[in-house]
Amino acid sequence: MLQEYVSKFKKRDVSFLEADLACARSIAQAAVNVELFTIPLYMTSLYSIKGMHQINSKGSDLYKGRWWPGAGATSGTALTTNETVFNKVYSVFIEEMLHLQLASNMANTIGVTPIFTSGALQTEDFGWKCYEKGATQIPHILDFKDWKGKDPDLSGLTVELRAMNQAQVELFLAVEETEDLGKEMLHNPEVDRGEGCKGHKYFENAPFDWFTSSMGEEDLPLFGSIGHMYLCYWDYLEIEYTDGTDLLSHLMARLQRDQFNNVPERDAKQYPGIKTEIDSGNTDLIKVKLQLINNINAITDQGEGADVVKTIVERWKSQAWATSFKESQEKKTGSVGRVRYKFQPSKEGLIKDYPGYDDAGNPTAAASGSAQARFDNGDKDHYELFAEVKELIKHEDYMTWDVWHLENAYDPWTADMLGEDGAPNLPATADIAAALNRLGSESKIDDTFTTFSQSAVGTIKGITTSLNKYWANPKAQFPSPAMGGSGDRVSICWSVTGRCPDLVSGIENQQAGKLYHACQGMIIDEVGLTPEEDQNLCANTLTYHSCKGSNDCKTQGGCGFVQSASGGGNCSSSAASGLKSAPADNLCGGFGGCAVPISASQLYPEQADENSSMQLYEFGPAPTFHADKTQWPEVNSGVESDAESMPFAKGDAVYDIAWQAYCAAKGLVKVVDDGADKKVEMPTPPKPSDIRLALPPST
Repeated sequence: MLQEYVSKFKKRDVSFLEADLACARSIAQAAVNVELFTIPLYMTSLYSIKGMHQINSKGSDLYKGRWWPGAGATSGTALTTNETVFNKVYSVFIEEMLHLQLASNMANTIGVTPIFTSGALQTEDFGWKCYEKGATQIPHILDFKDWKGKDPDLSGLTVELRAMNQAQVELFLAVEETEDLGKEMLHNPEVDRGEGCKGHKYFENAPFDWFTSSMGEEDLPLFGSIGHMYLCYWDYLEIEYTDGTDLLSHLMARLQRDQFNNVPERDAKQYPGIKTEIDSGNTDLIKVKLQLINNINAITDQGEGADVVKTIVERWKSQAWATSFKESQEKKTGSVGRVRYKFQPSKEGLIKDYPGYDDAGNPTAAASGSAQARFDNGDKDHYELFAEVKELIKHEDYMTWDVWHLENAYDPWTADMLGEDGAPNLPATADIAAALNRLGSESKIDDTFTTFSQSAVGTIKGITTSLNKYWANPKAQFPSPAMGGSGDRVSICWSVTGRCPDLVSGIENQQAGKLYHACQGMIIDEVGLTPEEDQNLCANTLTYHSCKGSNDCKTQGGCGFVQSASGGGNCSSSAASGLKSAPADNLCGGFGGCAVPISASQLYPEQADENSSMQLYEFGPAPTFHADKTQWPEVNSGVESDAESMPFAKGDAVYDIAWQAYCAAKGLVKVVDDGADKKVEMPTPPKPSDIRLALPPST
């Protein structure tokens, strides 16, 4: 029976070729959609866990003694329940990013440039429709209206963004269910596929003879489990036609990407047992298939249907690649959980890539929290980890932000929660606490919630649109800083309002011919504003972002990780060399650093080179706002001269430097002679808004 099933793939009529190409490409995109679907879902619940974090980095004491709202991964041996739960879910969250990368590289291997803004998940204005209230579908996989459920109280699961509570963990367990469990737990009615073709709603076997060349991912059947989706994916790659050709050869392409093993900044491979890039230029299809099957094996072994590769190999055991694959599989050794050793993250690699530092910038004996969370939990698959989380969150000391706000309804934030004062150029902890309380007050909480939700949507939009470019263009950069920044944007909404961010409502596109500003009071293109409005108006939420790669245009640069004025590099203290790009006065999109609006606590770290100065620009009228270089007046020993650029130094407040750049662009900087010396003068900047006080610095 099995041989009969396999044989139909080896002499398939060539008339199916165009339809099969369309279907294989659709499944490849569907796999990307499914892996991407889990990331905002898991992230939103992850950051509902109550906790605080520090901002620690090598050699930096800029934020010594300070704590910021929002949990982070924690290292050590005596972790609280909240810290343990966070670490477990964080490890899953990061592995889903690995899975997204692997699925994207598989797609590129077969000629599909992956899309990260698919209509299967998002609306045209970047709202995540897959999480609408009452939604019951895991895209491409199943509809919970058909879910029998083991517990009658949980049989009506909905796919919504929620706190990390029992209902949400039950959803996560269902997302990670195996094919066998899916077949047990799903009603599977017969459906009409059209033109007299009958089938079942779930677990239909490939190839789909009813699929046509004009169809896309939205026309695929529901697979029933993630494992079965990859099984169908593989079956298509095994097709050979009556004209002697095979489907994989028709599909092959080249571009591959990696952020876990092979990027220049990595000191070591994080997953040495996983070949994260496929040698798609190889003409030996057996070797290509071995790399493809190992990607599927890594994804499913870590959490999404570990039985599927066993099924694939058994089904195709007569193929040469299957023999080679079986010989390459080692037994699980030294593991408590179900994940094979080769697919576990390397403890040594993670410690090298993510060393631990204290808040004075000194190395710590323990690994960083982000490293420990991953190597402590790397031997368990996602189903195992969520099963453990399900028990942990029953503990009395477990707390999420929504519950904390219910129990602390009036001015819950106090200065002592935010650490100690004393670090230079930082707002006082009492001022930040007061701002947090005002933002969460009854009169402001609705506006705060809308602003922070839009901030999260815009930040994630910046990531997904950047990823669209990243897998399409070999020169495009990966928006890695935005990945961390998105967590900040989600957690600040939870911690200030006690509400789950609204990622479903979309965000408008910026208007052409309008010069948006980066932060409070820095409006270069004024349109009928009074001076008071100009001073207090913060950046439009359409410009909120957390990475230079998602900074859409000129004057929208923000944070302290400065960029070269000539472009290139990524966000870090050592990326830029030569003249830097000024915040709020950057030449174009992708320049000027990240994080808009600018946190009142954002300070410049130490720079990698001696040139701590910024190129300034003046902007012409709409609609082009043509930029011309301008200069910063320098006063040396009472003698005025023109300097090429504006100086800045480690520890300077980023907003203050941005204000100077803005004043230069507006022609508001002048040199005055007070009789004893000459000095630079400009208008006084506005006092920081509550949002700028509440936002943590970019990391």
